[in-house]
Amino acid sequence: MTVGKADLPYPYNQDFSGIVTRVKGVREATRAALVNSPKVASYLKAGANLVEQNLGACDWADVADAGRKQYWSGLRFLTERALSREMEHLEQPFLRQKGDGPYRATWASHDDYLNDLLTFLFHAMNYDPQYDAEVETRGWLDDEESFVDAIDRATFAELQAICRMPLFRLQLIMVATADRNDGIHDAIANQYDGALGPWKKIYESTFASRGFQLRPGVTLDQLAYMLAAITEGFALHHLGDPGAGIIGEDDHEDNLVGMAVLGILNSYLEPTGEPSGLTLREHFRDVSHRARPADRSIDRPIHQSGD
Repeated sequence: MTVGKADLPYPYNQDFSGIVTRVKGVREATRAALVNSPKVASYLKAGANLVEQNLGACDWADVADAGRKQYWSGLRFLTERALSREMEHLEQPFLRQKGDGPYRATWASHDDYLNDLLTFLFHAMNYDPQYDAEVETRGWLDDEESFVDAIDRATFAELQAICRMPLFRLQLIMVATADRNDGIHDAIANQYDGALGPWKKIYESTFASRGFQLRPGVTLDQLAYMLAAITEGFALHHLGDPGAGIIGEDDHEDNLVGMAVLGILNSYLEPTGEPSGLTLREHFRDVSHRARPADRSIDRPIHQSGD
C-alpha cells in the first residue's frame, strides 16, 4: 500500500513549507515536493521519537536496569546512526528506510537535518499534542465555582504537564547552547506563540466572566509572559530538585506555583465594577506610604512606564 502525506497522523500531515528548508535538490520544484513527502515526515518522526525516548519522563528503575546513566548531554543521542536505526523500526503509516543512503540523498549534512528537525519540533503545531493537560486545565479556570480553587488545581496540573514534556526539556538544552545568531531563537519564539496563544484567549474570557479586568499599566501579552515565566521557572526548579517542595501531593498542599500565580493576579487584576484607575506601581507606592509615611519625602515621581 502506498502511503501519502495525508495518511500520516497530526502534525506530520501538515504543510512543512517554510519549516523544512534544507533538503537537497537542484530544482525548486524538486525540493518543494520533497519537503512535503512521507519520506521527510518519517525522518522527522524518527528524530522526534529519539527526543521522546531520551528527554521524556521515564521510570528511573527501568533506566538503571538497562544500564544507562541517568543523564544525557545535549543532543548527542541524535546521531546519524541512531536516526538510521530508528527509521528501520518506525510504525506504519510512516516509511521505514534502511541504511544511510536515503538520508544522505535528502539532506546535505547532519546539521541541516538537525536544524529542520528543531524548527519542526518547536513549531506551534507540536505543542498541544505533547501537552496532555491543556484541554482540562484551560476549561477549569472558567468552569470551576471557586476562582481560587481553579487556580490551585490548574497550576498544579500545569507544572506536572510541563515537566513531562520532552519539548520543554529540549527547549532548556537549546536555550542554553544556541548561538546568539542561531535560527533556533526564531523556532522557540514560534513555540511560545503556539503555547501562549490559546491561554491568552482563556485569560481574557475568564477575567471577563469572573468580573475582573486588567489594571492600567499592564497588557494581556505582558501578563501571559509573567504567568508563563512563573510556571517554567518552577518547572525548572522542580525538575532539578524534586524534593524542594515546589508542589505537594495534591493541588492544595504547598503549591508554590498556585501561590505565585495568585500573587500576580491579585496584583494586576481589579474588579470591573470598582476599578482603582491606578497602575500597580502607583497602588504599591500608596501602600508603602501608609506603611512608612517617611517614604513620601524620598519617593521619586512615578512615570507611566507600563508597570
